[in-house]
Amino acid sequence: MNGPFTPSGPFTLSEGRRPESKGALLLALLCACGGEHKPPPADPPPAPIRDADDAGAPSTIEPRWLVDLSPLAPRPELAAHAPVVVGDRVIVAGSRADYRALDLATGAEAWHRPGGASLSPPTVIAGREVVLVHDCDVAVAAPRGRAVLACFDWIDPLAIAARKAGSLHVAEADLGVCTSSGGVWRLVSANPGSLGIVRGPCLFDADLRTGAATRLHDPPPPPEPADDVVAVIDGTRWYQVIEHGKSYVTDRGGAPRLPGLTVLAAAARGPRGAVVVRADSSLARDYLAAYEGGRLGWTWPLPAPPDPAGRGGPVGVAVTDQDVFVFFDAGRVARFTAPWAGATTD
Repeated sequence: MNGPFTPSGPFTLSEGRRPESKGALLLALLCACGGEHKPPPADPPPAPIRDADDAGAPSTIEPRWLVDLSPLAPRPELAAHAPVVVGDRVIVAGSRADYRALDLATGAEAWHRPGGASLSPPTVIAGREVVLVHDCDVAVAAPRGRAVLACFDWIDPLAIAARKAGSLHVAEADLGVCTSSGGVWRLVSANPGSLGIVRGPCLFDADLRTGAATRLHDPPPPPEPADDVVAVIDGTRWYQVIEHGKSYVTDRGGAPRLPGLTVLAAAARGPRGAVVVRADSSLARDYLAAYEGGRLGWTWPLPAPPDPAGRGGPVGVAVTDQDVFVFFDAGRVARFTAPWAGATTD
């Protein structure tokens, strides 16, 4: 029998641009209607953005596919998780899009499962199986003295089959304000039977076989970030640097310095990564940049946001050995060839 989830060492939480929470546990947070294909918006995208300080100006790129997952649910836009690739499926999870699986080659929608506004990112366990944790969409009874924490689906995303589905419950005294905090579910898979689950300020160990969850020690309040930190994403701090009247963002690590005000989303695998940068205060000029070894590979300006007031919702980005994915505007997903595609894996 698989043992329970056992945290060890500090862990971090990131939600939007808030500073991260650190505690005494290590949780590697994994990093949201049919999927009708639609052409990019008619509005012309802004001009490509290049770093003038980069000796070799990067080439721009066009997506291999760009899809619009309309119609979207009329919910608060709390989450747009990083896409997850399992076999020939790209799974996206967003507050208004629910869970969608897209064909890796074409972007065509393969399936759609409900998730709700606070849904978790897809978590891969046992090879190609995936666990989805979300608020229950119908009333669910809990054992005496316990309260429903969340519902879950354990699925095979390729065969579209549910291995198991049900609810997770916790002692009533341990529920507290966890589910009313307004945050989204975050998961860590320790083994196929047990998950570490985070919601707002609370951390739980949940057994998927029995549905029983136990509240663990909550993390301490996050430290105040330095004044020049504009975003903290998966433990990486992004800084703003002003030089000669121009604003740049940098992680002071493997990413190149990029022109802009702040970072909306980022993902990295060693020296290779991608980042979505807010270029200016218009809320309409955001761009995706991919890099390798500190050198910029290409940029792509995100299409004009559908809301005339600008882009205010969350963004998700992911990188693989061959591709870069971005999930934005609640229901737009694009796939790109990574600048390192075809290179020997480190």
